[in-house]
Amino acid sequence: MNHLKGAIDIHVHSSPSIFPRSVNDLELAEQAKKAGMRAIVLKAHEESTVSRAKLVSKVIDGIEVYGSLVLNEYVGGLNPYAVDMAIQQGAKLIWMPTGSAKHHLEHYGGKSDYKEMKSTIRLLPQKGITVLAEDGRLLPVVYDIIDLIKGSGAVLATGHLSPLETRIVVEAAVSRGVEKVLVAHPDLKINKMDLSLQIELVKMGAYVEKSMLTLMPLWKSIEPDELVQGIRQIGLDKCILQTDFGQANHPTPTEGYNHFIQILLEHGLTEKEVEQMACSNPAELIGLT
Repeated sequence: MNHLKGAIDIHVHSSPSIFPRSVNDLELAEQAKKAGMRAIVLKAHEESTVSRAKLVSKVIDGIEVYGSLVLNEYVGGLNPYAVDMAIQQGAKLIWMPTGSAKHHLEHYGGKSDYKEMKSTIRLLPQKGITVLAEDGRLLPVVYDIIDLIKGSGAVLATGHLSPLETRIVVEAAVSRGVEKVLVAHPDLKINKMDLSLQIELVKMGAYVEKSMLTLMPLWKSIEPDELVQGIRQIGLDKCILQTDFGQANHPTPTEGYNHFIQILLEHGLTEKEVEQMACSNPAELIGLT
């Protein structure tokens, strides 16, 4: 059964990529369109996907395809110039560092790779990016990035920062008037955070991702029952479903999304509740009317 009519995946990976992927950009868009999805947002750890999304949109109509930017070392890290360019070209999300984040590197023992998947190319060693100065305050450049995102229609998303860094970034972004803030996969073991903190961030005004990847064997960090209970405690209106799929050893992202929805329905969510988190909330987040 297809559950994907009108669904949006704001966090999905395809090739070209430094990691092995199950689909390329065109295949991903074609499959998502065929499944009746409304939109996808391409994510790459190593480059802006905005130009890629524009090219895909020229080739495949009937589905919205958007790009995003991850602030890893490969684009200059916390680089306002890259942020400004991506936003002006139509990026829907600006992600804080993932594989270049100090917290990510510490989680993987100093590697910007993952234990669960290996880069297909050599990666230079990295010191690790933190958003905090030695005194624990946000670096001035983070405020520059926040101010560029404010009023742009783009979303500030938190990446693989530590829970503490995430809290400080969300607080600063909201207090400076950023309209859309997203907490990246807070159930994933890389940046796993307590439910109480997720609730606190939502009270500040942030959305939180709920991800199929967190249920997969290699990445498993939560049980479906706990995921559903957490969604109810956080509030359905602030949760956004995504797959974070694209890994070569997983089903394709559209198959994964369909399976994710099936799991959530089997664990007590209603079709209407799923529709809110798969369709309405992400549409509101990325500004689709």
